[in-house]
Amino acid sequence: MMNAFVWTLWLLAGLIFLLSTRNPIYLIITLAGLFILGNRLAKAKHISAWVRSNLRFLLTMLLLSTLINGLFSHAGETVLFTIPPSWPLIGGNITLESLAYGAVNGLVIGALYILFNIINLALSIKQITRLIPRAFHPIAMMVTIALTFFPSIQRRAREIKEAQMIRGNPMKKISDWLPILIPLLVTSLENAFLLAESMTARGFHKQVDLRTPRNLISLILGAFAVFSGWILQLYRYPAWITIVLYLIGGGLILLTLILIGKQTKITRYHHEGWTRLDILMSSVILVYLISFAYVSLADRLSTLSYSPYPYISIPVVQTLGVLFCLLPVFPMVLPRYD
Repeated sequence: MMNAFVWTLWLLAGLIFLLSTRNPIYLIITLAGLFILGNRLAKAKHISAWVRSNLRFLLTMLLLSTLINGLFSHAGETVLFTIPPSWPLIGGNITLESLAYGAVNGLVIGALYILFNIINLALSIKQITRLIPRAFHPIAMMVTIALTFFPSIQRRAREIKEAQMIRGNPMKKISDWLPILIPLLVTSLENAFLLAESMTARGFHKQVDLRTPRNLISLILGAFAVFSGWILQLYRYPAWITIVLYLIGGGLILLTLILIGKQTKITRYHHEGWTRLDILMSSVILVYLISFAYVSLADRLSTLSYSPYPYISIPVVQTLGVLFCLLPVFPMVLPRYD
């Protein structure tokens, strides 16, 4: 498998592309690549129903988004039928353009869901929690413990339920389930106390306080710079001003988290290494991100945006746009996926 950091870059590139385009053809090509990659990863983990479950979610989002946008947005010139204006909220013309725009939004939502689903397949819980900055190590530890103990709580609840049924509890009414709560709560508290004692014996304790004045001022200034860049972008100020503010704000937040993380002592018994393929893959994704940023700022790829209003039209496709849709196939070129 690839390094977790490489998968993070892949996720970032996918998010940027999906949130930057509304062209349905680009979205369909990207979804096809995501399904192919997800199917390969799912087969490696013996998950045969991965494609069916994600396809079901995608179709559900398409249907819901199309209906919601069609009922509440009455823009467009191609009127299919009219709901009486006296009906609150949904009264008005139902247009083909509003249905089409809702379908496009459904494609985006479905693609984002599948993107994160692939990350869940590709990375283990330990790898995902290690991606959390070291400044938030206690949070990462807490999330890991919660995710690890959840299956044991489910197993314990099932055992208590079987014991209650043996004692003659039919477990049909809500009140029949109450005897499960007290034993499950007592058992969970006992396990929590034992875990807390063992972690204290191993030296785990609160190490860094994020609420020191220096850290708070640095994080507030960084967030203010990012927010200012976003506001100036809304008012169509020059692009270089917003980019500079984004870089300053993001860099300040990142630097603060790095400095805090250096004060956090963590003992790891296994370090995830880097291979030549990981370096090659990360380099390709970085080139992809830089190229996409340049093309977007230089307005070389105008077909990313698509609007069916006021009249629906066939989306325009550029070869360069199709090349940017091929991000999901990047991990599949590695020999380990052959």
